[in-house]
Amino acid sequence: MGKKILDSRVLYILLSVFLAVILWFYVTSLDGNEDSKTISGIPVSFVGVEALEQRNLMIVGDPPRVAVRVSAAPMVLAQLDSQSLRVTVDVSQIEEASQYTLAYTVSLPTGVSANQVRFLSGQTGNVTFTVARYTSREVEIRGQFTGTAADGYMTGASDDFVFTPQTLTVSGQTDQVNQIDHVLVTVDGENLTQSINGDYPYQFIGVDGEPLQDLNVETSSDTIHVAFPIYATAEIPLEVTLVTGAGASDRNASYTLSQSSILVAGSSQAVAAIQEEGALTVAAIDLATVRDGDTLSYNIPLTDELINISGFTEVTVTIHIDDELETKTVETDNIEVINCPQGWSAKILTQVLAVEVRGTPELLADVTAENIMVSVDLSEINQAPGQYSEVATVYLHSVGNEEEIGVMNNGYEVVVELTRG
Repeated sequence: MGKKILDSRVLYILLSVFLAVILWFYVTSLDGNEDSKTISGIPVSFVGVEALEQRNLMIVGDPPRVAVRVSAAPMVLAQLDSQSLRVTVDVSQIEEASQYTLAYTVSLPTGVSANQVRFLSGQTGNVTFTVARYTSREVEIRGQFTGTAADGYMTGASDDFVFTPQTLTVSGQTDQVNQIDHVLVTVDGENLTQSINGDYPYQFIGVDGEPLQDLNVETSSDTIHVAFPIYATAEIPLEVTLVTGAGASDRNASYTLSQSSILVAGSSQAVAAIQEEGALTVAAIDLATVRDGDTLSYNIPLTDELINISGFTEVTVTIHIDDELETKTVETDNIEVINCPQGWSAKILTQVLAVEVRGTPELLADVTAENIMVSVDLSEINQAPGQYSEVATVYLHSVGNEEEIGVMNNGYEVVVELTRG
């Protein structure tokens, strides 16, 4: 079969034509025969741009293009086009922003010498271009959310956007860069339950608040990484803890709150954790320090993981104590000093201390001075001669228990005199 292919007349004809073309190109390249053509659209390359940048200048607009007409042998002419020819303009001496017309230089490609090509036109000439002032500055990034959160969730505020990078570097022609007031990143989504975290495009916003189009500027990043919170929300009951004291307990004492609950927002984990607790404890109130009708104000204690979205930051607690409890004042001289510093003597100057006791009428009737003990701890006293008013601790003994009767914590103090020896 191979012999039949070699004997084919068609194959021989094709080979003959190919060899004839090659021979023709070779002969015409040797005998000086030339052809000519016009090469258009050769882009101008600027030399010395680094010098412009050092002077805060830049060339704006599309690079100018030139056309040349050349004559050369066909094999040489085949190597010449708008990509192989190089047209350059030296801009290193420019010092001001303006429009310039400068001469250009045409360079032949490597492997083609000047004596192989004749320029019929365009070898020399001028091009016109514009040099503008160059600016690079940091631009503020802002965000907007245009989506929705699912039921039981809420979106963060505009201040909650976190951007990486925090600002955007914009560089380019001064009059274009200065049009930009800020860049805006828009994020959206429907029925969201998770916070947003990802890379987003942005748009330039002018000083009038309108988007800017077709700015020819460069930026430090094509996208902005955005973190934006979607918070879980929950209504949490408020409560206080009543600490038994002075005959009052949760058996005969209660309270009302100015606000019974608070609406909080946070991560799903943080909200779930406080919901598991059942209620938020505002304070622990020692009943020995309060009376019926007393009102106390407390700040609402929230962790940094939770946001108070109810608006109020404190709650008022009103104490209610049953009428079955009464008070009685008993004077006692049963006062002692403990932990007097070594080398010092303490003399009690307060001879009698009036102590208020609260309890049921039946138990109060049995309370006398002998049932009350007053103790003054001098372990922290200033070790210098003188008279001092010191905090006293009052004890009630041999009468009922603390849920039935006890001493009101009125901040008792006893005056003692400290001397050497």
